[in-house]
Amino acid sequence: MQLQEHTPPVHGRIGIYLVDQDGLWIPKSKTRNQIQYGWAHIVSQLCRGNRQFRPSALYLEFENAVAGTITPPSFTRDEGIEYYSDLQYSGTKDFLRVPLLQDPAISIADGYEDYFTDGVSGNVMTFYGMSSGGSGVLGKAFSAGTSTVYGAALVATPVFADRTQDVVFSRGYFDIASQVTQEASHQIGVTWEIALS
Repeated sequence: MQLQEHTPPVHGRIGIYLVDQDGLWIPKSKTRNQIQYGWAHIVSQLCRGNRQFRPSALYLEFENAVAGTITPPSFTRDEGIEYYSDLQYSGTKDFLRVPLLQDPAISIADGYEDYFTDGVSGNVMTFYGMSSGGSGVLGKAFSAGTSTVYGAALVATPVFADRTQDVVFSRGYFDIASQVTQEASHQIGVTWEIALS
């Protein structure tokens, strides 16, 4: 039986920011994300009580290239961590694997105010992550003025010390005009909204 593509009841968007030395998040752009099929495995494990499968990290995909010159790849919902492992064959592309900064914030999507109580319940989770370190997972330099973040993924890390067990929940890319180059004395922050509708 062939799976049919449709808009899933889980959807969201990614925001990208520059984060200055004082911790101020300076917004740059927002874009839609795509929910990967791996999300169903993650939710199934969580419903069984396996908290190790909660989304707990971000992949920040970067290239050592000039901002505005990176064409985002096309990708399908069945792609998982194998895509990121294959970046080892690129001479310029890599990714950071960073833990989330905190538990997700909970809010209410527009039009759902009658169903939830502000500050108590909701149907939108917002995850936060930020770049760190001087090199990507595959060993390529992540440096100011050179490394441009053009994509990201929200992932579950059942065993944080073993990247091969990661499961991709959601993935997305910034268009050419919205990509952000690492700057000296700044980090790159990402917000990830997941709405359940």
